Amino acid sequence: MFKIHYKNKEFKGERIELDGKEFSRCEFRDCLIVLERGETQIRDCKFYNCKLMLRGNAYIIAKIITSVVGNKPLKVLDIDEPLFLERSRAEGGR
Repeated sequence: MFKIHYKNKEFKGERIELDGKEFSRCEFRDCLIVLERGETQIRDCKFYNCKLMLRGNAYIIAKIITSVVGNKPLKVLDIDEPLFLERSRAEGGR
């Protein structure tokens, strides 16, 4: 799906554009992480002292989340988590 794939790579002091790329088991140190469309996949990566810059659609979504959540902690759920799977089965698999 993604044309660019990084695996077991360490990024240090770089500006990293996430869109259109896949990252597996990478480390990011002192990086500026940029996300605009959200078209990325990140698996088992670690971030140390990084800054996140949201632009475009990612920024709009972050503002909506902030409006809904306010100062409460945010838990990001994956659609494959048991909560969603149980609900789907209870609704007849929809």
